[in-house]
This record gives sequence, C-alpha cells and structure tokens, in this order.
Amino acid sequence: MCTVAFIPKGNQYYFASLRDEDPARTPALIPGVHSSGDGCYLAPTDGKAGGTWIGISVSGSIIILLNGGFKDHQRHPAYRKSRGLIVAELLLANFPVAQWQLIDTDAIEPFTLIVFEANNLFELVWDGTVKHCKKLQNCQPYIWSSATLYSPAAKLHRQQLFDNWMTRNEAISASSVLNFFKLNDDKENGFIINRNNKMQTLSYSFITLDSNQHAVMQYYDLSNFSQHSKVLQLKISDKEFV
Repeated sequence: MCTVAFIPKGNQYYFASLRDEDPARTPALIPGVHSSGDGCYLAPTDGKAGGTWIGISVSGSIIILLNGGFKDHQRHPAYRKSRGLIVAELLLANFPVAQWQLIDTDAIEPFTLIVFEANNLFELVWDGTVKHCKKLQNCQPYIWSSATLYSPAAKLHRQQLFDNWMTRNEAISASSVLNFFKLNDDKENGFIINRNNKMQTLSYSFITLDSNQHAVMQYYDLSNFSQHSKVLQLKISDKEFV
C-alpha cells in the first residue's frame, strides 16, 4: 500500500508491494482465492476492513493500491468506504479501468491504483476531487511511494536507489527485489520502515506474470517471518500477452 514496483523482464512482468501499516491493526489473512459471480481473483485480505491492497484476477488483471493521491492530504474523521474494498470490487470486473471510471469515489479517501490490464499499465489516481487516468509504458520499470508517508525528497531518493539498482541487476525474483528493499537501512524513509512501532512495513507481496497461463503470488509476512506462495490459473490467450 505504500511502496509499489513494476519490473518488465523478457516475457515476464513482476510486481512488488510493501504494506506499511499500524502494527496494532488486525492482522491480514494470507493470499487466497476469492470469487463472486463470474469473477475470481487471488489476494491477501485486510483483517479489519475485509478488502485488499494487491491482487490478480483470472483474466490476468493486476491491481495494487497506494494510499494517497499526488500529495499528502488532511484526513477526515471518517470515510464512506475502505479503499481496499474498491480494489476487491475492481478485481471482479472484466475491465477494471473502465469500471473505475464508473464507480462513485465521493467521500472516499484519496488513493492511487497501479493497474495492469490486457497487457497495458495504468496509474489511476483519485485526489479527493477528480479522477486521473494515465497510461504508462509497459516496457520500462517504475516505482511508486505513498504520498501520505513519504515526502517529495524521500520519494526522489527512493526513485534514485531503484534506478541505480535496476541498471546493475540482471536477475529479478521475489528474493532479489526483497533484498534490494532491505539494503536501505533507514527506519523512517527506507523501504522496510519502523517508525517507533506506530507505522511499520508488515508484509511484502510479489507477483510473477508470464505467458504460461498462470501467475504466482509470493507473500512474506514480515511480522512473523512466514512465507506463502500460491498459483492462479489464468484465462487469457497468448494474443493478450505480448
């Protein structure tokens, strides 16, 4: 929810997410398959609100949540709906980007979604007033940092660290990306944070998507050092995966 990376490599796409949260929050549930109607997706579940911050649907769409929009905002005492429930709703949609344009985001806290749909990469932002949709290049790596937790200077430093790492790194895997995240030993603005036990990185999720009709989600619970891996069979054609 607070750090997201997208890395294309050969005929594979990799997605990484670090979840920074209050450790007192109800623990999340490990990734499982969820279905409703004709929709089905693989995702961990937020133990409090019941939504999710990262998931992949059987159609191959991937959605990852970042808290906040383009900049930090003043929080309201209450909001109409959890942002994670919106992610879960969109993972059940045939066309998540089009569905996002239709959903009512009024009285929802600002958020950013990184969406991979039909081999296209999008950045969707609700800034609290207006929705923004930007199509990105799916052939280049990206990293995002939550505007609610990281200042512009911290975000720039993280971007530079990521760019430098990408230029010298050949092998991409769940472990290699996690090792990169661990290199920056800064408890305040590093990738794995712990701000006086009030806000800390609780989990790491990694999705591998390739042309073999399946996706793999690896989930690391950093609070108890457990690891989980689950495969989701996809219903996409080779023509959709280029």
